[in-house]
Amino acid sequence: MLIRDLPSINAIKIGRFYYKSRDIEETITMSCRMMLFESSDRTVPLGRGGSATLIRFRGVDYVVATRHQLGIKWGAPLPHDILNTIRISTGEGILSNIPLKRVVFETANPDEEFHDLLLFETADEWEHQARDRPYFFDLAPFSTRPRVKSFLVGYPALGVVMDEYLADFVPEQPGTIHIKRAICDCDLDLTFATHVQHYRRYKFSRERDVVDGYSGGAVFSLVGELGDHEVVLDGIVVRAGADCLHIVDADYLIAAFTTTLDPA
Repeated sequence: MLIRDLPSINAIKIGRFYYKSRDIEETITMSCRMMLFESSDRTVPLGRGGSATLIRFRGVDYVVATRHQLGIKWGAPLPHDILNTIRISTGEGILSNIPLKRVVFETANPDEEFHDLLLFETADEWEHQARDRPYFFDLAPFSTRPRVKSFLVGYPALGVVMDEYLADFVPEQPGTIHIKRAICDCDLDLTFATHVQHYRRYKFSRERDVVDGYSGGAVFSLVGELGDHEVVLDGIVVRAGADCLHIVDADYLIAAFTTTLDPA
């Protein structure tokens, strides 16, 4: 089932606002972006880092990614130039960047290899911001309401895309890169058991090819009953396979922000 297949007469809540069903997918996908990274050597092409998710907490805008996307092991210090080398893709037709102001959270969970979120505060404004229309999804606790359907949104690392980009790359010259976004049906696996808190598994509706790039993306869910539907952010993708994916849920994000912003 697709969200846009719901009766158009019914509005669906996202955060504080209501949208027609036909506008929901476009709205939530504006919260997920492709992440690239660059070397200090501008003659080297951009590297592919996977996905990143835009969220808002207490009125401030943030970007969520993971350590393993960037090859940063648990416990290792972040590169000193990480704020200047990560590129959160933006811009319609012209690839631009959402600048990052500071690292807010970088403490990985030693209980789980992929429990390794990075939280960045974004700049207050940037070039092409109005043209791009980014949507920072309001962070709220993990919803306990019945789920109608869940959706993975991310940017798979398709070899043909990067091969095409690298083949045409000319140092210091504008290039072309075709960004491929994926929206996949999935369902919360209520049978999944783990000792790791805030770590949840979702089953794909059908088996999929195993590709890199989904980490840092998000799982959204349509919850509630007809006439009282709401789209919520379940969490951030940290692992994806052929038949399932794993997330760190929204409650963990809230705890990370609270611990960092409101130290005891």
